[in-house]
Amino acid sequence: MYKHNLWEAPLMLDYRYKTFLTLIEEGSYTKAAKKLNITQPAVTQHIQHLQEELGVQLLRYEGKQLLVTEKGRYLEEQLSLLNRDVERIRTHLLQQDDAPTLSFGATLTIGEYVMPGLIGRYLEQHPRHHLSMIVDNTATLTGLIQKGKIDFALIEGDFNQSRFGFQKLSDEPFIGICAADSPLGRSEQELAALFSEHLFVREEGSGSRRILENALLKEGANLSSFGRTTVVGGIGPIKQLVAENRGIAFLYRISVEKELEEGTLKEIPIRGFSVAHPFHVVHLKDFRDRGPLQELLSFYR
Repeated sequence: MYKHNLWEAPLMLDYRYKTFLTLIEEGSYTKAAKKLNITQPAVTQHIQHLQEELGVQLLRYEGKQLLVTEKGRYLEEQLSLLNRDVERIRTHLLQQDDAPTLSFGATLTIGEYVMPGLIGRYLEQHPRHHLSMIVDNTATLTGLIQKGKIDFALIEGDFNQSRFGFQKLSDEPFIGICAADSPLGRSEQELAALFSEHLFVREEGSGSRRILENALLKEGANLSSFGRTTVVGGIGPIKQLVAENRGIAFLYRISVEKELEEGTLKEIPIRGFSVAHPFHVVHLKDFRDRGPLQELLSFYR
């Protein structure tokens, strides 16, 4: 039987490979069929034909859970790399010059408080290079990496480390903050003493909220331990509310450095409560063009 060469150009146009990637992304035949606008039996047929042609098992069921085999993961990673190469080639052909292009993502805190300075320093040295940055949550960015839409992402949240290549950039302190004239910033506090305060917290699913929830859990507490909690979908509004002495919050120190220096906010010293979380750069395991990435990261503060 003829075996399709994975490195032939028609691979990127073969609808069965698209079905395979969509099925992994959606996690079920029903959802994949809906997204592809085809029937569920058609999805099943595509996968069966693909496995027969390649001579390997790509997917299997364990109970009712659809699992990807080791061969399936390898194929997924190689397809993602090929997709990224095709995107890079297309971008290069559309450019009016031959300067390198970097397409990447960043989560909210990094995108707002780290990347402007990093990009500025990089472009001072490489004014002709092309940079394209997307700011979004961890799940969206890792999905774009897998689909070959971006080269890498700088991420503050947790991600599946078995699925990606990565390197730690820094450990960033995560601190409590209060208004400049709040007595909470004048002396060390017990964590329990803060539970009577009004807490401003990011929306569910945000990286900073998960970090706070996990840190509280280790102390036998949770968000409901606070007298009142208000969800605010943005770092800027939270800082403004805290500066107006309407409550307290927990944020990365890097996101409030300016306010701490200017004196509009103060750090709350909390006895025995020291929290830090790593920032990572994340990419495909076999990411091929590491030179521009490492050069960009050399400007990381």
